[in-house]
Amino acid sequence: MEVEHGDVWEALRPLCARVMSVPPEAVLPHARLVADLGADSLDITELEVASEEMFGVSLKGTDKAGVSTVGDVADLIVRLRTTHAAHSPLAR
Repeated sequence: MEVEHGDVWEALRPLCARVMSVPPEAVLPHARLVADLGADSLDITELEVASEEMFGVSLKGTDKAGVSTVGDVADLIVRLRTTHAAHSPLAR
């Protein structure tokens, strides 16, 4: 099962806009969650929970140290979904 980065981006963009109360056009791959979009710790937590529900992945226990932009979030979700698909019993 191949995970399309574009599909993740198309779903993540409006989600970020809603959670951070910014216009969708402000949500760009290089936009920094805190510095550019004004996210606080509650916004980050809400984004994590909403992303887990929307994309069917668990962000718990993942290394989020290098995640600072919207593009980084999309990349992390794609990696997690790809890893999950590879370990799925149906993938064998």
